[in-house]
Amino acid sequence: MTPHVRGRQYELVLRGEIGDHYALLFDGMALTRIAGTTVLSGRVVDQAHLHGVIGRIQELGMELVSVNPITEEHA
Repeated sequence: MTPHVRGRQYELVLRGEIGDHYALLFDGMALTRIAGTTVLSGRVVDQAHLHGVIGRIQELGMELVSVNPITEEHA
C-alpha cells in the first residue's frame, strides 16, 4: 500500500492541557497531556483530513503550537 493511501502519523501540539472529553472531536486521535501542552497523535489519511483537524482546533479556540509528521521508524 502506498503512503498516500494509508495516511501518515502526525503529532499536533496544543498549548494547555485539554480534557479527555475532547478526544471524540478529533477522529480517534490519542490525546496526551505533557507539561502544559496537549499532544494529539494519530493517523491522518490525507491533507484534507489534516486541514480538517487543524480547522477543528481553530473552531474550538485552541492554540496550535506545532504540527509534526512522525516517520515510520518513530511510530
